[in-house]
Amino acid sequence: MVYFEHGKKAQTKWEKIEISYNKTLVYFYPITGRTHQLRVHASHELGLKKPIEGDDLYGTKASRLHLHAESLTFEHPITKETIIIKKEAEF
Repeated sequence: MVYFEHGKKAQTKWEKIEISYNKTLVYFYPITGRTHQLRVHASHELGLKKPIEGDDLYGTKASRLHLHAESLTFEHPITKETIIIKKEAEF
């Protein structure tokens, strides 16, 4: 949901990568980390106006939600080492 009056700001950058078979591959770069942020920004009328495929809350259910974190980077809480995990999407 979007609450303009009392809600917290959420910001996402996005990039169109490819259009194939009438579907668009988009990379999302979340700036903030709100619950459902990417799903709302994709589906909302002030966003992309197109739910992520398989999003049964904001769109239409499919065999799976086609949302995948291709890369995660964080600082290890004890060693302070930068950890980078990468996994290409299988769709």
